[in-house]
Amino acid sequence: MNFLGVVILVALLLLAVFTLVNWSVLSAPAMLSFIAFDVEGPLGVILLGAMLVLVALFVLYALTLRTTMLVESRRHNQELLAQRKLAETAEASRLSELRLQVEREFAQLRTVIGEIDGQMDRHEQAMKQSLDEAANGLAALVAEMDDKIDRALARHATEERKPT
Repeated sequence: MNFLGVVILVALLLLAVFTLVNWSVLSAPAMLSFIAFDVEGPLGVILLGAMLVLVALFVLYALTLRTTMLVESRRHNQELLAQRKLAETAEASRLSELRLQVEREFAQLRTVIGEIDGQMDRHEQAMKQSLDEAANGLAALVAEMDDKIDRALARHATEERKPT
């Protein structure tokens, strides 16, 4: 119970004590005028009754406000839950789409990498073949040069052996 509730209860308790202590004065008859007619009755009891009716109306009004606030709060809470579910569903959908997009991109990358790998294998084979051809050509040139050197040495050796 909050501070205002305690204050209201204390005030009502003090009013009840005041009413009990002064009941004889409150219930004393008096002439009351209601503009169109006059009536004799206890003024204090009538005012106390009017005050109790106003207090009851105030309590009813406060309960109505509280009930309206609780209903509105519940409605907002339900709307928030619905929006949260909608957002979670949308997020899950976006994540699913993102996962599919990433998988498609990776599949394309694998395809491109496979093509590049095939091209690299072909280039490697072509380069090996070119190197083999160059090595064979070089070996042929070396063998030819070696043969020419051997012939030149043989001629030179035969010329030195000839008597002059």
